[in-house]
Amino acid sequence: MTMTFEDKIRKIQYKSKFTQSDLLIDELLLLDNDGIKIYYAPFDFINKEAKVILVGITPGWTQMQIAYETIVRQLKHNQNWMSALSEVKKRAAFAGVMRSNLVNMLDEIGLNSKLGIESCHELFETKNHLLHATSYLKYPVFYKGVNYCGNSPSSLKEPLWKEIETNFVPEINEFQNKLIIPLGKSVKDVFSKLIAGQQLNENVYLENFPHPSGANAHRKTQFQKNKNLLESTIQDWDF
Repeated sequence: MTMTFEDKIRKIQYKSKFTQSDLLIDELLLLDNDGIKIYYAPFDFINKEAKVILVGITPGWTQMQIAYETIVRQLKHNQNWMSALSEVKKRAAFAGVMRSNLVNMLDEIGLNSKLGIESCHELFETKNHLLHATSYLKYPVFYKGVNYCGNSPSSLKEPLWKEIETNFVPEINEFQNKLIIPLGKSVKDVFSKLIAGQQLNENVYLENFPHPSGANAHRKTQFQKNKNLLESTIQDWDF
């Protein structure tokens, strides 16, 4: 009988800090194509009750590392698979500096007030039921050994476009009439192509929100340029 990824993960011994040699292994490899490698990571939980959906490019190494540390620890304490997957999303989604940058920008345009919470940091904690966090490339993608950043090679061409249509489109179409926030130009371009192809449900899209990565040197300038429009979209959103 073929082992599932759940079976494989249940066999992993817990470590407080997984290394790339622990996780970037053939047993978890989904795709190897001309410098592009995609690995399985436990980002399968979909919070269908969410009001806000954050969409990034792909989980990076940091998020993959936290995901495995979280799920192996949860399963060790006899948590069931779905509960463990839910905890992974809470802990790993946009983890690190990205999350702080993201929360600060969301609070500044008033999403916290719209949702009736003190800060959007709560979306990753006590108000996590309001949030679904994902990426248009659902599983971690590396290009020539480093985190894929969405530009080269293009996400709009094969083989990455096939991954988007296979894994992301069914996931995002679990939602309708929700607030979807594409993070950065690469994500915006993917949504533009999907919308043009009539592949998506009707939702409210918060356009021109910058990617929160610390590597995005233009993040603050982009945010200030579009802040008024972002604020008005939030205020007009009827949830």
